[in-house]
Amino acid sequence: MASCGIANCQTNELLTPEAFAKRLSEAKDAQLVDVRTPEEFQKGHLKNALNMNVNSSDLEKRAPYLDKEKPLFVYCYMGGRSAKACEYFKKMGFKIIYDMQGGYSAWTDASLPVENRKTLNTGINMEQFNQLTAKGKVLVDINAPWCAPCVKMKPMLDSLETAWKGDVKILRFNKDDNQQLAKTLEVSELPSLYFFNDGKLVRKVAGYKDAAALTELVK
Repeated sequence: MASCGIANCQTNELLTPEAFAKRLSEAKDAQLVDVRTPEEFQKGHLKNALNMNVNSSDLEKRAPYLDKEKPLFVYCYMGGRSAKACEYFKKMGFKIIYDMQGGYSAWTDASLPVENRKTLNTGINMEQFNQLTAKGKVLVDINAPWCAPCVKMKPMLDSLETAWKGDVKILRFNKDDNQQLAKTLEVSELPSLYFFNDGKLVRKVAGYKDAAALTELVK
């Protein structure tokens, strides 16, 4: 699902993280809403953001307390869930809505400031990653626990990991906990899959893939 743009939201503008930050700082009485889960929010969020999970009743309960006449700034993790929230706010009659292109992921990739970022310096470093992918065939899966296609693909990867034992190694990384790796690999969609052969990146794909597609990927 793409993030919402002008065509999807009545008064919405799709802004890059830099433009979003500038408009937010200039807007009078701005209302900033993070529509991710509480768990994601606790790991890091924009200053003064209100957390209203779009995939729970939390958004419906708390949204009526916002002012429809004041600018509303909305973001999620990569842009998908903000589309759903944007449509909801549109139906509620909000006059001015700004959506962040690429979401929190793009915001942190741009090294913009966050609060309560617990995982900023965690995760595998590139030296370690390069060592893990240096020899043989390696399939790297960049995922997230809140990503439905990632969750759907997990049992398949579990099965292939057993079937490919000794031939293809599978490495899996949570994007939330491996920001630097995701930035270096230029992850823009989840799941993202990268096939390495003796340290060389052979090909990469994104989105849900079935077993046949994954098998073809590592040929």
